[in-house]
Amino acid sequence: MARKDKTKTIAVIAGNIANEFCRDLMESIRSAIPKGKDIHLIILPGEVLVNEDSNVGVWQYDAMFNGVYSLASKCNPDGIIFAIGSMGWKVSGKEIHEFVKKYGDIPKVLISSQDPDFVTVNYDNETGIREAIDYLVNVNGFTSICMLGGEDYNHDALDRKEIFIKCLEENGLPYSEDFFEATDMSSHTEAAARRLLENNPNVEAIFCVNDTSARGLYNVMADRGLVPGKDIMVFGFDNTRLSSEMNPSLTSIGPDDITLGQRAVDLLLEMMNGNEVRSDKVRTRLYGRQSMPYEMYHYTNKELLDIDEDFIYRMFDDCFYRYKSSVIRRSAVDLRRLYYEFISRILNAYRNRFMPVEEFDEIGEMIDVFFANGAMAYTDAAKLLECIQKLQNAINVIQKSLAVNSVINRLFLRMRDDCIREICKTNVDQRNITSGNVKKLRSHLVIGMDYMDDKDKTLAEYIKNMGLICVDSGSFYMFDEPIERKDHEDVCYPDDINMKCFFKDGEIHITPKERQKRKTRELFKAVVDMSHLDCVAVYPIVYKNKTYGLYFCELTDTIYTVGGFITTTMGMVMHQLMI
Repeated sequence: MARKDKTKTIAVIAGNIANEFCRDLMESIRSAIPKGKDIHLIILPGEVLVNEDSNVGVWQYDAMFNGVYSLASKCNPDGIIFAIGSMGWKVSGKEIHEFVKKYGDIPKVLISSQDPDFVTVNYDNETGIREAIDYLVNVNGFTSICMLGGEDYNHDALDRKEIFIKCLEENGLPYSEDFFEATDMSSHTEAAARRLLENNPNVEAIFCVNDTSARGLYNVMADRGLVPGKDIMVFGFDNTRLSSEMNPSLTSIGPDDITLGQRAVDLLLEMMNGNEVRSDKVRTRLYGRQSMPYEMYHYTNKELLDIDEDFIYRMFDDCFYRYKSSVIRRSAVDLRRLYYEFISRILNAYRNRFMPVEEFDEIGEMIDVFFANGAMAYTDAAKLLECIQKLQNAINVIQKSLAVNSVINRLFLRMRDDCIREICKTNVDQRNITSGNVKKLRSHLVIGMDYMDDKDKTLAEYIKNMGLICVDSGSFYMFDEPIERKDHEDVCYPDDINMKCFFKDGEIHITPKERQKRKTRELFKAVVDMSHLDCVAVYPIVYKNKTYGLYFCELTDTIYTVGGFITTTMGMVMHQLMI
């Protein structure tokens, strides 16, 4: 199938997409692609290059894995987004600059970079941090606030520290270096967290430079019998999915109206259309959760009784905060609109002091449909239950002892029941999916290692069973000979590659030998030909310093989590079958 003239491809160069920050970023980029515009995303996930001296073998493997980045210049996409903030905290500005320059005149946008020679998108760190510090000092009266930060070579970490200090001083609180401990911004921050607590035994609140670093702090607090949100207020940054999964859920600073990924896509599309653009910053705000209770707004009597449309939508956006930055299928139920429908009808019945039985049944069905169509994927249980409770309390306080109140309270109870039911169902489904995937991967690995009689026959059988690798759509390519890479050299891809098979909707299609040959530079065009996919991830099939092929796959929850593991095992099998 020939490539359509209007079809565009955008490559996204990123770090490990299993990382919470990177995963959320990829989803926000996907959500920003205009529907029906024939734009396809090709995600090129690498590995974070850290600890080079402590484990040379692992570092060399990760560096080889990053060879997939070279495809972005070989295949000439229409635009490139560089997710610099996800590619490793120890990469210097000079190294980033030289790396990006390799991609020539292709329109490009850098996320989380301060390079003045390129168009960049960054957080406006100050708006969210200032909101948090002002709340802690002026509302709670706190005077002892500390920070678990990052190193100065990361510009976001440095900027957040400087803003933190400025906000303290503007509120009349002197700063001391005892109030700060640096970390590598990973989840392994226990040592730094212990030092911070030992140096500040009376600390009232701690700002974590990102959500991931809060994990270590939580562990240390638990060892000391301290509870975030009760004994010490804790808040993070990035507002990733992790923040809602922590226990207690983590208050975090995140994007306000638009995400980093969405703004990067907007600017890149303008550049691809020949327009000049400038670097930009994304405004941030504080998202309150259990670790630092904070309300963006109150459920006022006037807004409730006026059935204010903007108020109801703000309620939805605050509670289901991941919805606006998620990929929503065109055929999916508009959950935001549905939420407005049943909440406004509940409030209207309350104002009129009457709800017919038919109305009660219809609203109940709307609530069931709302949750059955995945509403819980866009919030966390504590946040939603808190929202329901606040709404219910406000209604019961405004006008007490109304007959209609008991009917409305039954609907709120239905919302709670549906919420809990969907959480349980999701947990069971996830366990079943994980168990099924483990069995499939094990079976596929066994097939690939059963080469005692005939390695060529085993390879054919291994490819024939590619459908076991946990995705329904994708393609598998092999080079005629494995590519070897010497230390600190870029991977140089050959002109030709062989498409061994492709799979669509779970059905495997083996490519006849005479039709396997493809031009490597046209691989991104092949993604366009898979028109049912708007986004694919591309993994190199690597073993030690050799690349045996490429794996194009639909970007799913499973691939986010174990895509790197899957292709690592594939590299081991390819190596054994090719020697």
